[in-house]
Amino acid sequence: MKKYFLAFFVGVLALGVCAPSSSAGEIDVLVDKLVQKGILNPVEAQIILDETKQEVSTEVAENKSYALPTWVQKMKLKGDLRARYQYESKANDKGQAKYHRNRGRYRFRLGVTTDVADQVEVGFGLATGGTDPRSTNQTMGESFETPDIRLDYAYGKYSPLSNVDIYLGRMKRKPVLWQTDDLLWDGDINPDGIAVAATHALNSDIDGFLNAGVFPMFQYDSSAEKNEAADPAMYYAQVGLGSKLTDKISLKGAVAYYGFTGIEGKAFGDSAGTNTGHSTGLVYNYNSINPTVELKISNPFEGIDLPLNIGAISFFGNYIYNPDPSDNNIGYLAGLKFGDSKIKNPGSWQMKYQYRHLETDAWLDIFPDSDAYGGETNVAGHEVAWSYAWKKNVILGLDYYNMHPIEGSSSNNTQHLIQADILFKF
Repeated sequence: MKKYFLAFFVGVLALGVCAPSSSAGEIDVLVDKLVQKGILNPVEAQIILDETKQEVSTEVAENKSYALPTWVQKMKLKGDLRARYQYESKANDKGQAKYHRNRGRYRFRLGVTTDVADQVEVGFGLATGGTDPRSTNQTMGESFETPDIRLDYAYGKYSPLSNVDIYLGRMKRKPVLWQTDDLLWDGDINPDGIAVAATHALNSDIDGFLNAGVFPMFQYDSSAEKNEAADPAMYYAQVGLGSKLTDKISLKGAVAYYGFTGIEGKAFGDSAGTNTGHSTGLVYNYNSINPTVELKISNPFEGIDLPLNIGAISFFGNYIYNPDPSDNNIGYLAGLKFGDSKIKNPGSWQMKYQYRHLETDAWLDIFPDSDAYGGETNVAGHEVAWSYAWKKNVILGLDYYNMHPIEGSSSNNTQHLIQADILFKF
């Protein structure tokens, strides 16, 4: 009789563990009562609890639990916390300081993705920061006021084919636009709209890809009712190839076309204040052509005894051309990166150097890296960065910018920016 009761009890216990309304405390009380009545001894009770909970955990991990919705079982949670010390100064060619500033900053991000149906994914993320689309940093101090947590992204993704993804909402930029650097796009910008990302294997060594999308850029305009062209937008298409030239060498390149509608005569609130007509209304359109390339060499010094392991070297470049203005209409960036292929395992590291040159009307000044002279155009200079995995999921970073305006009365005002980071990932 006891044997049959045990079988019945195991079934009830499994339901209790799986059911969302049941708690661990209630299950423990039930087990204690059965032990007190002599139906189970303490060892049997503990074995049953452990085995049942392990079985339920395995079912959840394999998305086989009947008690939880599938989308809950497939949910993935990740985030990071970054603490930063930042020093910034500007000085003229005589070394006379225009200003200098020390700041402590931090950034917190939390993201969730899950498959809500076959071929359908939903993701959203929260981040610190304010209304600035180019920053999720929170500056320490501010009389210890409570910082904002805002919606960083929220999208739906439909994959009608294994190599085609369609995004709708506020999405991360990386899956829908390939870039090697932040000449044109600050790393914190996540665009709103609709986009598609597709890949296709042309042969065993060459993959093709296509990215395209439409992103509204509307900002409230009191004249909107009178002006049919009051709603600016950006659309783009990027076509590229990735090729494995040898076992160690790979090459990837793409050409993007950016088109804009309704931006001439507009003044954007997030402008860095450098485009022609930025405060009264943009003089030019910014329909631009943007080629990008990256060459990667794996284990370039294999067989050579070096003090540091260099698992890969990458050379990358970016170029932008806006044909509307007759001058001050180009930008470019050239750089290299070396060290480990990924900063993941403790002791892995990377170094990066890049030089950028972005003229006044080569690109809209609401998009570039905000750390490079405040995200302005008409800026050139150097950046050196170092990253090191101190522990698993703990990364140290050091970044230095040396930037100056290309022309104008302030062209001798050099920016020195130092950022020392510690990043905790989970």
